[in-house]
Amino acid sequence: MAAKRTSPSSSVSDDSHCSVTSNIAQRAVVAFAAVAIAGCSASQTEPVAIDAPSATTVPERVDETSSSAPETEASSSTTTNVLPSSVSDESTDDTDSGDVVVEATFSSAVAPVMSNNCGSCHNPGGPGSVHWNLSEARDVSENSQFIRAALLSGYMPPWPASNLGVAYKNSFAIEEEALAPIIEWIDNGAVLDVDPTTPVIGGRSVRIEDPDLVVPPTEPYDNESGRFDDYRCLVYYPEIERTSWLRKLQFIPDQTEVVHHALGYLVPASQIEAARQRDLDDPGSGWECFGGTGLAEDTYLVGWAPGQLPLEYPEGTGLAIEPGDFFVVQVHYHYEIAVDPDASWLEIDVEPATSDLEPISITRYLTPAEIPCSTDEEGPLCDRDVIANLRREEFGQLPADFINASCGVTPASFAHMTDGVAWSSCDRVVQEPGEIVSVLGHMHDLGAQYRMTLNPGTDREEILLDIPDWDYDWQYSYRPVETIELQIGDVLRFECTWERSRRDPNLAPAYVLWSYGSDDEMCFSSVTTRPLK
Repeated sequence: MAAKRTSPSSSVSDDSHCSVTSNIAQRAVVAFAAVAIAGCSASQTEPVAIDAPSATTVPERVDETSSSAPETEASSSTTTNVLPSSVSDESTDDTDSGDVVVEATFSSAVAPVMSNNCGSCHNPGGPGSVHWNLSEARDVSENSQFIRAALLSGYMPPWPASNLGVAYKNSFAIEEEALAPIIEWIDNGAVLDVDPTTPVIGGRSVRIEDPDLVVPPTEPYDNESGRFDDYRCLVYYPEIERTSWLRKLQFIPDQTEVVHHALGYLVPASQIEAARQRDLDDPGSGWECFGGTGLAEDTYLVGWAPGQLPLEYPEGTGLAIEPGDFFVVQVHYHYEIAVDPDASWLEIDVEPATSDLEPISITRYLTPAEIPCSTDEEGPLCDRDVIANLRREEFGQLPADFINASCGVTPASFAHMTDGVAWSSCDRVVQEPGEIVSVLGHMHDLGAQYRMTLNPGTDREEILLDIPDWDYDWQYSYRPVETIELQIGDVLRFECTWERSRRDPNLAPAYVLWSYGSDDEMCFSSVTTRPLK
């Protein structure tokens, strides 16, 4: 990853950052390689033992494909309840008190939420439609108990951030004042006050109007790997001929029923040959990847999931893009059905470098990840030195040691975490002022909890992002509603928690550390800013 992109006329500089380089082996890997750590002076200067956080209990994840999931109950319910035309849908008279009690109705309380928060994924052809198809009002009534369970458990709609953090734009979360009437409507029989065939259409799909560039992948992808869950890095060449500002970017899925989510990266021209070689070495379009591109430099731009709005930088700002730069999108395909080759594309808006725009800056922060085997696990790979040597051989270096040192810890600081839960924290000092545009946290499959806090332990403390139940499949860039400014000397604290119970049971017991493989872990964060006004 490049350390930072500033103005189009500026070269990428990492003078004030600690860099990490990597020679990635030719295999499916997660790579946040060559990332830069801003503010490498940590608040801790001596190795210390890290105590567990006050709360490490994470709700059990629900397997979307599990046979015990609520779909079974939902599919058995086929009755549509329709309000008789002679009965008012507005109110009932409480004869004891004389008060008029307004009951929730489908049209007033349920339909708007189903459209705004559910339709973009579950409408016919959407990736969620293979689990529950939402096209008409009766689909809601007939599956009301399934919907009730999904909403009350927090399983749906997917919005990992809790309300402990700041408020975010374009949230999928359903607030209590909107949720309560839906549950009331369901508990009262899920009676429809509209024609059962009334369409319920997703209201979140917003496209870039008349994009400057429409960029296809180098070739469509046809599930050459044969994997059910297929993570694939696809390459997109925008053929930018002169230095420009990137203003808007949107990933448009082609085979919507299998495109589950995507992560988009801007990659410098220096990586073209490496990308082409990876493409050649792996049958089919692109290459297998997990969590990142596997290239030595990239800049994470955006996470996409159904209903996600386009990446759009604030008015008057842009991200520098140079001739030869290209995009790599890691697409998670979920092949529950057979489909034609996927040719998902990008739509982009750019402005010439002569435009008077302020530069967007993306700063990345790394926090240690050290997860010892639990006391009931044993085997040669539980020895950290063995794993460390394997990763050095595979990737050419071991970022874990450098990251630990930058945060003032050593592997010994984590040695007592043998109960199956490991936790890490690191404070970073802000080196450059800016107004926050978005924040992001990233871990792999063992991730359980994530938190980013500004100025912790002070009267200016703000939780910028809190994810109490991490899910790799739902990674978003979170854009605060209110203006949040970073000043030089401010402190950002990053905290990650992992649970070994989330590890694939088919894998041999092994020590897990910060590295680039799909079975390794990370605690990665980025903060996107614009200059202070």
